[in-house]
Amino acid sequence: MAFRGKPILIGFLGLFLLSVSIFWAKENIDPVLWEKALKMHREAIVIDTHADTPMAVMEMGLDLGKLQKDTDVDFIRMKKGGLDAIFLAVYVSHSQDKNRPSVKALELIDEIHNQVEKNPNLAELAFRAEDIRRIEGQGKRAVLIGMENGSPVEGSLRLLRDYYRLGVRYITLTHNQNNDISDSSTGEKPRWHGLSPFGEQLVKEMNRLGMLIDVSHISDEAFFDVLHLSRAPVLATHSCARALCGASRNMSDDMIKALAAKGGVIHINFFSEFLDEDYRKKSEALLKKFEPQRQALKEKYKDKPNEFWPAFMALWRAEAPPAPGIEVLLEHIDHVKRLVGAGHIGLGSDFDGASSYPQGLEDVSGFPLITYHLLKRGYTEEEIKKILGGNFIRLFEEVEAASQKLREKR
Repeated sequence: MAFRGKPILIGFLGLFLLSVSIFWAKENIDPVLWEKALKMHREAIVIDTHADTPMAVMEMGLDLGKLQKDTDVDFIRMKKGGLDAIFLAVYVSHSQDKNRPSVKALELIDEIHNQVEKNPNLAELAFRAEDIRRIEGQGKRAVLIGMENGSPVEGSLRLLRDYYRLGVRYITLTHNQNNDISDSSTGEKPRWHGLSPFGEQLVKEMNRLGMLIDVSHISDEAFFDVLHLSRAPVLATHSCARALCGASRNMSDDMIKALAAKGGVIHINFFSEFLDEDYRKKSEALLKKFEPQRQALKEKYKDKPNEFWPAFMALWRAEAPPAPGIEVLLEHIDHVKRLVGAGHIGLGSDFDGASSYPQGLEDVSGFPLITYHLLKRGYTEEEIKKILGGNFIRLFEEVEAASQKLREKR
């Protein structure tokens, strides 16, 4: 983080101690351990690899340089929570897959650039691993761009290269449905049984460019296709362990082991439904109950797909199960550590893209609670700093190095 040795440190500590005071009695936080965790958190580079904030910001005309009540992320709370870098997602709904999705993607990319440009004292765009370190050292938030659902590439490697030039540094190959690139883990039935022929070309060109390949959301078959083809490590930007929670979006132990064997990192998603099996089952039952209302809302907003989710979320939250405790997230981290070690774990919140998060992690200001609980569970300082962001930096640098070698061969 950017606070070590700077006067602003006092303000940060005061603000954060106040913001977490409500948890002290309930969680029996050890004040000595808490101070140790805060120091460790300040010294680490803390990175969140997935937040869906841009869509809400653009639609509501918000300014991330000001404290917001309608989003989980803004630059003020990032600073408060010691979050040094964040990937803001360019998400385009599958409903637009055949309707010039590139237009929506470019508008969202423009919005991310605009947010940074109007807050130059708070944030800066990052394009390389070294940028994250430099921006953190200046006490600002590093903003990176990821694309969730590769459909806006529209089958064109030229468009892919343009997105890279605009700052897109990873692509989640698909989202909740199959597309022209890849099958989805939640698709009704396989279309390609893995990657499509274009998807294979895309992976190779992403390697050459130095663009990270995100395997969250894609099917198991597509995941192993990517690992076979990629000449660089890949990452899951916001996924959990299927062994602990049976959502198909999560990764099996075999997938986690294969990802790690190639140098990859799984960034644990904060969404309660991917963390806690009991919450997932209750959610599924509630979704069945609300299915008629959901279909009615889809019809109502068929020409305005981005308005569907806020309307449905208002309905959902009225009866949603209570959020689980932060322990469920730690259990996924523990599980992955037992499988492949702490060198392949990161954090990808899915803030502004999900309906429920563990208690204490409702927005970006809660990140130091993760550091505290990792320390409490006996993780070493080296392991904690890797999980908070070091593993991602290492992976990003390896992807950049692989790109350099591939470019030299051409």
